[in-house]
Amino acid sequence: MRINHNIAALNTYRQLNTAATGQSKSMEKLSSGLRINRAGDEAAGLAISEKMRGQIRGLEQAGRNAQDGISMIQTAEGALNETHDILQRMKELATQAANGTNTDSDRAEIQKEVNQLTSEINRIGNTTEFNTQKLLDGGAGANKTALGSNEAAGTAGRGATVTSTQGATAVAATGDLTQADSAIWVGDAATGVAFSLAAGGANNTALTAYNAGTANTAEDFKSLLENLTDASGLVKLGDLVDVNVTDNGIVSFTTKETGVNAKITIANEAGSGAAAASTLTELGLPATLVQTDSFVGVDGTAAVVTGNELDTTTTYGAESNQINADTAFGKKFDVTINGETYNVTIDEASIAAGLTGGATEANLVSTLNDALDRAVDKDGNTVDISGDVVFSASADNEITLTMQAGTVPDDGTTPMLKLSGDYAATLLGGITDGKNTVGGTFTTKFQIGASNGQSFQVDVQDMRSQALNISGTNSGGSHEDVAGAKFTAVTNVTNGTNNDAVEYALDVSTHESATAAIEVLDNAIQSVSAQRSQLGAYQNRLEHTINNLGTSAENLTAAESRIRDVDMAKEMMNQTKNSILSQAAQAMLAQANQQPQGVLQLLR
Repeated sequence: MRINHNIAALNTYRQLNTAATGQSKSMEKLSSGLRINRAGDEAAGLAISEKMRGQIRGLEQAGRNAQDGISMIQTAEGALNETHDILQRMKELATQAANGTNTDSDRAEIQKEVNQLTSEINRIGNTTEFNTQKLLDGGAGANKTALGSNEAAGTAGRGATVTSTQGATAVAATGDLTQADSAIWVGDAATGVAFSLAAGGANNTALTAYNAGTANTAEDFKSLLENLTDASGLVKLGDLVDVNVTDNGIVSFTTKETGVNAKITIANEAGSGAAAASTLTELGLPATLVQTDSFVGVDGTAAVVTGNELDTTTTYGAESNQINADTAFGKKFDVTINGETYNVTIDEASIAAGLTGGATEANLVSTLNDALDRAVDKDGNTVDISGDVVFSASADNEITLTMQAGTVPDDGTTPMLKLSGDYAATLLGGITDGKNTVGGTFTTKFQIGASNGQSFQVDVQDMRSQALNISGTNSGGSHEDVAGAKFTAVTNVTNGTNNDAVEYALDVSTHESATAAIEVLDNAIQSVSAQRSQLGAYQNRLEHTINNLGTSAENLTAAESRIRDVDMAKEMMNQTKNSILSQAAQAMLAQANQQPQGVLQLLR
């Protein structure tokens, strides 16, 4: 018998600890209802179940998002329901006004209600909100892509100067044809003219500036750019961007609003008193079209000097849907092709071409090509540019300038102008013939999934009176879509939030105008119906989305439960077993501790 180590007691003690630990874990699981309370319970199961938990919570939140989206849609659709009722009443009034039994004074009274109802449509559009977001004003800013009420659909640019004619296609010292690959656009009718610079995009064209025959320094270019103004002469580029000049001819522009930089390398050309150099002086500003609206003229300069002057700009006219293409060729310029140099002088007087009225491709192409017919060389010979250097409209509504093999009349002399190859540059994109459109789009996205990219976009068109074409901005102006329809001579429509009249209502003061107004109102009713139908489709889709999200969350929860939750019956069995074992171990430990007492009997 040994007394230093009681092996039986040690074994019993170990078994007691095991039973106590098992009993403790069983009690923890039974009290929490979870099989996995810590990573030590099951490391892999914990990782899998936590991932599932995250997805479940994401699905549940996505379901709530969809429900919020339905609430937003119902808010917009409910407002449009009232707009529908108003338009139906306006059609009723127009039908009444068209009846020959009414006198002019009767129609004047009807006109008053039409005016007020139009203002109420504006109020609904301007004030309908969900969580402070306006739903029916077409975004009224950042999301707005709009055209002025008298412009052709697809007209590109507000207040833009595009030098993509001869000025942007410059003849370099090597005889190569080069073009700037960027543009500057001016826009935002709501807040006034503003120059916006951003990373180059799909709408880029060219804005170039060249030394105009004198020795201009980098400071001269700084002054030139700082003093570029809009058509009113009130807004300068220098007011909106910081222009910085270095000694080596690097000019950088930083917009005061966005902080986007544009770096331009400037080098003076040889000739006309300029410092000797062999590179073309060119400024290219990365920018993008921010907003479309009515045309506004912007002053600019473009000239090339390789011992010459060449000045070409194309400028949108101010606020009148007018495009002016002014081309001035002065003195001479040199063209070097395959080592052979040609001296060319084209019409020392300005070649001017203007297009007023409707800005269509056909009119613009015709006007620009007519201007090319008047080009002559230094000997007075007419250069056949109109056939070989041609403006044309492509199928996708872009007007391009194409340079091919220009020649002079065959008089036995060496040709003075010879340009080989084809060169195309976009002059103006997106001018189309079409009915006028006004208004923008409110766009928002609902996150309807638990993962990245699982979103649902909702677009709501501008539902105010001008967007519905039932009010205008021209006094007594004719309606663009419906012959005979016109607007009132005085402003009598407010934005609905104050008493300031800002628009002209549909005129129902005569039989003819009232009859035409019926068709205008039918079109407006159709537009609202289309938008309400779209909103209804959005809502139905979201309802199915909610059902699907609920099903997914339910099934994923069941899978997570199988991993994470405890089987109460089974765990109760384990707890009972460990409890009995613990009690038995305690009793046996007492017995084991008594065994060494037998040694004392041997000592008696």
